[in-house]
Amino acid sequence: MERHLKIIGIVVIVVGCYLGIRYFGSVIHYSCAEPESDGPPPICLMGELGWVLTGGNLVPLWTRN
Repeated sequence: MERHLKIIGIVVIVVGCYLGIRYFGSVIHYSCAEPESDGPPPICLMGELGWVLTGGNLVPLWTRN
């Protein structure tokens, strides 16, 4: 039973990290329309990187780009 709880705990942590990176990457991706005026380049770059690494546009017909 302890082994199953450990596996479930690890899965919950991994899914939580994925969703957190996905959320912040999406927020930065959609809010940095013009990176030079919307925010520093490293922040916009990290947002784009997080957005692409977590799947990019998961719903291709529903975009704001």
